[in-house]
Amino acid sequence: VNVVGYTDSTGSKDLNMRLSQQRADSVASALITQGVAANRIRTTGMGPANPIASNSTAEGKAQNRRVEITLSPLQ
Repeated sequence: VNVVGYTDSTGSKDLNMRLSQQRADSVASALITQGVAANRIRTTGMGPANPIASNSTAEGKAQNRRVEITLSPLQ
């Protein structure tokens, strides 16, 4: 399970990198609470990279503050 956190462009890059990692870690903790094995989860914080909407509007910024979860086949 790949858990990737993102932020909008507000704030410094360092702050956004930490915040995006915290977002991913929070979701990973919830998955572990629901029974997903911790060794099957990989978290990454991407900061403001790869926006899905414009950061020039409040709505766009809200969309960019997100966590994406992808599943990979077992090796």
